[in-house]
Amino acid sequence: MKLKIKEFREEMHLTQNELAQKIENVQRNVSNWENGTSEPDCETILKLAEFFDITIDELFGKNSSISSSHPVTGVELTILKFIRKLTDPQKFALLQFLRELKNE
Repeated sequence: MKLKIKEFREEMHLTQNELAQKIENVQRNVSNWENGTSEPDCETILKLAEFFDITIDELFGKNSSISSSHPVTGVELTILKFIRKLTDPQKFALLQFLRELKNE
């Protein structure tokens, strides 16, 4: 099963080497995982999910349980519509801001 590592890595504007460093691994492994040549071990899957701030299900390409059990309405829908109009660099900056805000 091919994990969605590349999609999440590119969303964060990281190179394979940068991701490898962040999760204490090597670029060759990241490349192999993205190409489906090999798969990360369980510990690395947990590191990836934690680093990307996603569930393991999302890493495996399954829909988030939040989106399927809680429809987006009201202010969340307004925020989502606004976010969709942002450029990729703006989205990345917003993501970094939200992560910092969450850790306060």
